[in-house]
Amino acid sequence: MKRLRAFAIAVAVVVACAQQQETVRREPAAATAPDGGPLPAAGAIGTEPPAPKVAVGADAGVSPPGAEPHKPAIVKPRPAAAVGDRQHGSTGEPVLFYAPRVTKLPSGATLFELPPTQNAIVNVELRFRSGAVDDPPGKAGLTYLTARVMAEGGTVALSAKQLLEALFPIAAELSVRVDKELTTFRARIHRDNLAKFVPILTDVVVHPRWDPDEFRRLREAAVNDIEKRLRQGDDENLGKESLQELMFRQHPYGRLTLGHVSDLKSMTLPELQQQAMRVFSGDRLTVGVSGGYPPSLGKDLAQTLSTLPGKSAAPAEIPEARPHGPRFLLVEKNADSTAISMGMPWNLSHADPDWPAMSIARSAFGEHRQFNGRLMQRLREARGLNYGDYAYLEHFQQEGFDAATAQTGRARHQQEFTIWLRPVPDENRLFAVRAALYELARTLREEPFSEDEVEQTKGFLDGYILLFDQTDARKLGYALDDQFYGFSSFLTAWRSGVRGVTADQVNGAWRKWIDPARLEIVLAGRDMASVKKTVLSGDPTPIHYQRDATGKTPEKPPAQLATDKGIEKFPFGARGDADVEVTPVDRMFE
Repeated sequence: MKRLRAFAIAVAVVVACAQQQETVRREPAAATAPDGGPLPAAGAIGTEPPAPKVAVGADAGVSPPGAEPHKPAIVKPRPAAAVGDRQHGSTGEPVLFYAPRVTKLPSGATLFELPPTQNAIVNVELRFRSGAVDDPPGKAGLTYLTARVMAEGGTVALSAKQLLEALFPIAAELSVRVDKELTTFRARIHRDNLAKFVPILTDVVVHPRWDPDEFRRLREAAVNDIEKRLRQGDDENLGKESLQELMFRQHPYGRLTLGHVSDLKSMTLPELQQQAMRVFSGDRLTVGVSGGYPPSLGKDLAQTLSTLPGKSAAPAEIPEARPHGPRFLLVEKNADSTAISMGMPWNLSHADPDWPAMSIARSAFGEHRQFNGRLMQRLREARGLNYGDYAYLEHFQQEGFDAATAQTGRARHQQEFTIWLRPVPDENRLFAVRAALYELARTLREEPFSEDEVEQTKGFLDGYILLFDQTDARKLGYALDDQFYGFSSFLTAWRSGVRGVTADQVNGAWRKWIDPARLEIVLAGRDMASVKKTVLSGDPTPIHYQRDATGKTPEKPPAQLATDKGIEKFPFGARGDADVEVTPVDRMFE
């Protein structure tokens, strides 16, 4: 009997769900989009232009970028009015957004308050206009180590252990992020525990403990991070950081933010205390708040932080960086594969009119952790060279292990274009370098981005950009970055600007900014002497396709094999012995 009753209930639930789904399908008037805006009028989705047919490209069997069945961007009607500031995207269309409240305080600090929300979590960012560019000569890593000792070494009232014990029961998050021009103390707390947390947070910045034992512990941890992780166990970031030091030699950005080993070992606790007084001053501070915070939070924080040193030297001037050579930096280390990064400095910024067009081209060429780009489709999918291949318009560090979005708090006045090839087996490393250079060259000549490719990428970005600031913490991070650049609501303006860009504008901007001859290239792996010899001789470097479980090499389309023959001879661009530098890994960041 019980089984019959359970069966009857299950049938009733299924029928009810089916009726509800049918009701929803017949109810167009009340429908809303996932972001809260109105959906297109009834029938609009069904009448969109059909996806383009998949054509066979030069690589035969691989769908050309843009042929994937993504939907074009749907431009939804905007509300007639909204509260907030206003500006225009590249289409001339007004962009509406909710403006932060910005207050300049008598202490010299700036209070930056996003409109409060009903969320239970409160986010605080204490952002200083100070970073690795403020490290004195011979003291690379001083700002990083100073900030870390402040954030983790305890306060006058709490030892480092007591600090952790105080944060744990109230589920508080407290960390620091140091970049080239910015240092941000970042905090996240449930509003019910805010009263307990605020004094701890402000003490970390105003009254750090400067414990000698904690200083020695964290200095040793920083040295180990370079010697053990970066040099030995993290080849991908070794390649990226080596490229940073190559691109920005003789420039304020030209030293690893984490520091150099010999410089870190020479630092003393009094030097950290002096650095804190010099760069973490009130006139360099912006206090940012977002989430479900009480009205008095910003002013309470600002009042407590007003005891920081009031004046400091002006932030360092950031000169323009220019490519200078060598073309190749080859880092010799024992590894099972080779890490590859390439790039060049440039001045493209969020405020540049070319940003929307360049973002479309970049995405079509190699969007981070996505499969729509040419690099990903042709190097990984068609040839199996490695795990992923991406391109970037600005300095990029991923937010967390499983997120594809960029970290905030890394705004810079000098930017860069980079290409990242995840580690490649040694037998294919030079073919991979040539393949990336070959594909980049084709975008400028034989194979510019097509109209279909541009429209599909616009459709992708129209939705993808919405994922970048899904939380109050992310919104605050982007708003503070906007303040750094003197820009308003970058993500909103970017998404609006993308919609009106044509294929001609995309290709015109790409040709204007991209110059493959200016790229500087880093390889980190074993037997770099033979790599240098091949780079200078220009000898062919044919691809070695991976064999299957039976030991056979799978057949590849003839057109792809013909393309491979051209790639294996593509010029490296090195002009002589001085253009290829070999360095042992132990000398990097020393």
